[in-house]
Amino acid sequence: MADEKKKTACPTCMGKKVIDGICETSGEWRGKTEDGQVCTPDQTCPTCKGKGYVNS
Repeated sequence: MADEKKKTACPTCMGKKVIDGICETSGEWRGKTEDGQVCTPDQTCPTCKGKGYVNS
């Protein structure tokens, strides 16, 4: 059983592989976007590099 590695869910993305983008609404953005929302894009988790788990 030497060198046996365990896979645990990535703590950063909770095993989802991708970090969901976040949308925010503000009155000051109304002129810049149609609905006043500014969103960050979904991104691949930098901690587990999109695998959804880390080796421990």
